[in-house]
Amino acid sequence: MNAVLVAHEIERAHFTTKKLDAYHSDRGFRTMVHEGVKPKVITCTETEKWDSVSDVGFEILSTADAVGKCKSICFTQFAHVQGLFPEIAFRQLMIAAELAEHFAKLEKIVVDVDARYIEQAESIWQDLKVELSQPLPDEESTEQSMSITEDMQLDPVTSTAFLHERAETGDVKCMTQLGQHYRSRTPILALKWLTLASFRGSKVANALLEDLRQKVTDDEMTVANKLSLFWFANQIKKIEAHRESEMSPEFVSWMRKEAA
Repeated sequence: MNAVLVAHEIERAHFTTKKLDAYHSDRGFRTMVHEGVKPKVITCTETEKWDSVSDVGFEILSTADAVGKCKSICFTQFAHVQGLFPEIAFRQLMIAAELAEHFAKLEKIVVDVDARYIEQAESIWQDLKVELSQPLPDEESTEQSMSITEDMQLDPVTSTAFLHERAETGDVKCMTQLGQHYRSRTPILALKWLTLASFRGSKVANALLEDLRQKVTDDEMTVANKLSLFWFANQIKKIEAHRESEMSPEFVSWMRKEAA
C-alpha cells in the first residue's frame, strides 16, 4: 500500500491507522473505496482474516466493478509478507482472478508478490489452473421439495459478516441465508452457497437453487459448481491438517460420515 501511495503521490493522511480502524471496526470482511484520489484505492480488512473468508477476492472485484470505469486493479497485500506465505489466502485470490470475467469488466489484474515467495506463488497458480481445467462431475438431480420463498429476508440484526463467519464453518442455515443475500447482488456466489447448503440437505436452499438456475447461464453455473468443489476441497485439507476447530462439530461429523 505504501508503495502505491508513493508512486501515485497520494496523500498518506487519507489512510491513517486511526481512520482505517474506524472503517474496519466491524467483525468480518469489509471493503472501502476511498474517493478523491487517483487511481482509486480500495482498502479492506487485514490480510490475516482472509484464510477464513473464501469470498474475499470476489468481494474486492465486485467493489472494483461498482466503482465503474476500472480497467485494471492491483492487489498489494502479498507484496510484503511477514512470516510464512499465506497460501490459502493467495489461492483464494487467484481463483477470483481466474474467474474475474464473471465479476468485473477488467482488462488487467496485477498481484504483487514478495520476491521471496514468487516461486511458491507461481506453483500455486499453476496447480490451480490445472484444477480449473478439470471437467466437473455429473451433477446429481434434485427435487424441489417446497415452494420458492421469494420473500425470505435476512434477520435485520444478522450481519453479512456474521453469516460469512458461520457459513465458512459449515453452518447450513447461514449458507442458505448467505445464498439468499447474494441472489440479486452476485448470482454466482448465491449459486455457490445455495449449492453447498443443498448438499447439506437444506430444503429451502434446494428450492431457491432450482429457481435461480432458471435465471443464470450455463457458464455461470459451471463457475459456481467449481467454487463449491473448491470450498469442499479446502475443508478436507483443514481436517487433514487437524484444523477441525475452524469448523462446526456437526459439520465435521457430517464430512467424516460422507467420507466413510
